[in-house]
Amino acid sequence: MSLKEDLTIIFVSYLSKNLIEKPIKQINNNIPIIVVENSKDIKLKEYLENKYQNVEVIIPKENTGNGGGINIGLRAAKTKYVLYLDIDVELENSTIEELYNHAGKIQNFSILGPRVKSFIYKEDFYIEKDVMVNVHKMNFITGCALFFNMDAISKIGFFDENIFLYYEENDFYLRSMKNNYYIYLIQESEIQHFGNESTDLIKRDDIEINRNWHYMWSTFYFHKKHYGILHAYYKTIFKFISAMLKYALYLIKRDKLKKEIYFARISGIFNSMIGKKSWHRTKIDKDIEYS
Repeated sequence: MSLKEDLTIIFVSYLSKNLIEKPIKQINNNIPIIVVENSKDIKLKEYLENKYQNVEVIIPKENTGNGGGINIGLRAAKTKYVLYLDIDVELENSTIEELYNHAGKIQNFSILGPRVKSFIYKEDFYIEKDVMVNVHKMNFITGCALFFNMDAISKIGFFDENIFLYYEENDFYLRSMKNNYYIYLIQESEIQHFGNESTDLIKRDDIEINRNWHYMWSTFYFHKKHYGILHAYYKTIFKFISAMLKYALYLIKRDKLKKEIYFARISGIFNSMIGKKSWHRTKIDKDIEYS
């Protein structure tokens, strides 16, 4: 088998028409690409599929977040391996080949990750260094580039779709290790991740409010799921108090945006504490027309 037969590339996009083509052009046109477009941008689907023969665009019935979008791509892929990439990453010439070559040498992996040049790998991220030359067993890698072993996915399961944003990778890594599959950092495979460039509308206030809501919701949910409710309160109570104090401050200062951001943080934690689903969404799908 060869790389083009064994591998599918996945991108998850949200209103990213001006950004999505750059990463697509980095990929060999013999490798199938699935773009999961979490908006209802039919024009983007038609444009990409007409221009690139190796690209399939899937538009879900609803926006299920980043983890849910990856799941859609994983389920649609028919190959042995799947590489998920954020749309704001830049590959080196050998990035994909190094991941693929190492996949044939490591038996019990769920995910391989390239070294992200701008990311600081803390010592407690490492389980075991140099299990092979420049290959490290990890308990955490950044989620901007994930090379999946689909055989392992069939045993571990997909991303937890209760999580809309944040902590979906952390949750998967823990479940992976509990099933005796591990995450490895392939140091000879490198990428650059620019961050905060995943949508054309990144500076819109409602996206920032939405992110803050989900960060707090997911923080409580993740720690409750894996470590118990007392630990979840311990990890979030000071964030909750801080958000309330800052909300009061910006209410007095009449700073509308910051007031709404900190109210979103309060609401996110509170909804998670009382067991409500991760329901918060932006207003973008309501106020942008697609045709």
